[in-house]
Amino acid sequence: MNFPRASLRLLSLFLVLIALFVLWMPGDLLLRTTGRDTISWRANVLRFWGRVAAPIMGLRITVEGTPPQMPFCLVANHLSYVDVLLMQFTTGGILLSKAEVASWPIVGALSARIGTLFIDRTMRRDVVRVNQLIENTLAAGDGIVFFPEGTTGDGKSVRRFNSSLLNYPAQTSYPVHYAAISYSSKHVDPADRICWWADMTFSDHFWKLLQIPSFEATIVFGPESVTEVDRKVLTLTLKQRIEDIFTPSTRRLR
Repeated sequence: MNFPRASLRLLSLFLVLIALFVLWMPGDLLLRTTGRDTISWRANVLRFWGRVAAPIMGLRITVEGTPPQMPFCLVANHLSYVDVLLMQFTTGGILLSKAEVASWPIVGALSARIGTLFIDRTMRRDVVRVNQLIENTLAAGDGIVFFPEGTTGDGKSVRRFNSSLLNYPAQTSYPVHYAAISYSSKHVDPADRICWWADMTFSDHFWKLLQIPSFEATIVFGPESVTEVDRKVLTLTLKQRIEDIFTPSTRRLR
């Protein structure tokens, strides 16, 4: 276990996070005051944050394909909280996250401040509210990213997709982009130390993640968007498209 490495990375990430908001908030306030576009500013700051935070964590990111341009609706498989960094680095869009994240110390407040949408998956009626937020986000010219699996997996396969959050794109024939995420490392098995799933606690998993010398993330964007008027057909089509470009997370031999 490399505690000095993890401690230094944790401190560095905290300082970078503070710097992010020192950079973003004055610019956001100024743009709002003058009635100018704040979406591009936020997206550029998030991309910059991802570009700085990734190497601090020992993460190397490989992007295949072309990320969608705003406004967009994008779905992907879900393996870890690291997915959030990948999406912000590559797209700069707003993330849809589970409600529990809003209560996390520091992370929750900062996530809400930059526009993250939260859904309470224990309340079925909350889906109606969130679908309205998705509509509003797209109408404002922003990008929205969410994970239809509804939970994280071990990186070996793509889990079953939930169709509820695809109601708006289906009703309006809005094109949905898709991407596949996978992790690898020569140091650890991604299922044990990178993917965050089962009963792993966030604090314990994150601390162990920061001790890994290095790991890689690959995000593959699909070549075209998907449009379907039937929500269930849209859901199944997107899952199949992601499976077609998905590579299981593995430990590399060298």
